[in-house]
Amino acid sequence: MPVHTRKPTRHVPWRDSVSTSVFLALESLRAHPGRAVLAVLGIVVGIVTVSLVATVLANVRNQVALLFRELGTDNVFAFHLSGDPYSPPSDEEAPRMPLDRGFGDVIARQADSVEAAAAQILIPTVVNGRALSARAGSAVSDTVLVEGASANFFDIVGAEFAHGRPFTDLEDRAAARVAVLGASLARALFGGDAGDAALGREVYLLGEPYSVVGVLAQRRGGFFGENRQDSVLAIPAGTARRRFPDSDATVLYLRSAPGRLREAQTEIETVLRKLRRLGPEEPNDFNLSTSEQIIGTLDRVGAGIALATIALAAVSLMIGGIGIANVMIIAVTERTREIGLRMSVGARPRDVLRQFLIESVLLSLFGGACGLAVAALLAALLTLAVPGFLLVLPLWAVAFGLGSSCLTGILAGYLPARQAARMDPVEALRYEAA
Repeated sequence: MPVHTRKPTRHVPWRDSVSTSVFLALESLRAHPGRAVLAVLGIVVGIVTVSLVATVLANVRNQVALLFRELGTDNVFAFHLSGDPYSPPSDEEAPRMPLDRGFGDVIARQADSVEAAAAQILIPTVVNGRALSARAGSAVSDTVLVEGASANFFDIVGAEFAHGRPFTDLEDRAAARVAVLGASLARALFGGDAGDAALGREVYLLGEPYSVVGVLAQRRGGFFGENRQDSVLAIPAGTARRRFPDSDATVLYLRSAPGRLREAQTEIETVLRKLRRLGPEEPNDFNLSTSEQIIGTLDRVGAGIALATIALAAVSLMIGGIGIANVMIIAVTERTREIGLRMSVGARPRDVLRQFLIESVLLSLFGGACGLAVAALLAALLTLAVPGFLLVLPLWAVAFGLGSSCLTGILAGYLPARQAARMDPVEALRYEAA
């Protein structure tokens, strides 16, 4: 009976092969640390740029999204201008007339999909040449924002009260001198833990006293850790009309019935066009928006900034890749004899290719890791510099940083690695011996 014998083959487990390649690559990098650091500076700059900008954009977006969603995801905001109500109008929109507070009640009656309407009157920070400031005893706040609000305003925007209550309809109609304070303003005027201490106390505004009836809870979200609603001194809309008759910038908050937000937006536009007496061909002289639309606009702006940042980072990564490619070419030239020795004792071309590719990738990953570490450090410093604004590198930014570094290493190291893998062992030994 014939006996079949298998010809012995030399087999090296892939794990051993890879670990050997990693070991040799690390030894090479350890032998020339200065050269390695200089080679990855472009990688570091690129990763720091894209990671830090991505971190700021992601956190700002989340905070702003939370801010507007707090104002009500079922609400439609109506204002005669586009953009931030506190920003100066464009030349095109400057002639527009403000909305009337009474429009809200008309819309609530005529639009079936609108459940309720509230009004917010914005008071300029300078009135009759005097900057507005709030005073309680010896404490003064010159960062106060004064706003008039209808009695149901706090209910429609879902504002939470830490202490006290909102205005009543009677106080609004009687133009009573009462006030609701934002959390930051209450702390500034009545100490770090204002609590119930502010209730019933008087706050002076342009020399007139206003009795505090409520203190709002700290609002979530904001711009760089600040939510300006926390600095608001709210007075009844009727009081604002009496005390500040020239302040007519009004924002309407219109709450839609559940699940009917888009329908409500269409009906509100129709009623407002009638109230503003606009012809069929005339464009709207007002702006309607919702929380999701504002967040969507912010996302589009953020996407544009992100694309520009990625383009700048790509230039840095390309420069870093050129540096790594140069280092790898030098490494292949310097280690020609080593390559010849390895191949003469059985190393296959793909083993040599893998060794130098791994070295290039490790070099690039080292730059990427350093870039992420620097970005995390800068984010921590910004967090300390801007209280309330927590910057944390998102996982996708970390993955992008490491992934782009790895890809840069592969692209930069492939040609030098292929050159090493194609060497003739005999010629390689002769080259070094010559």
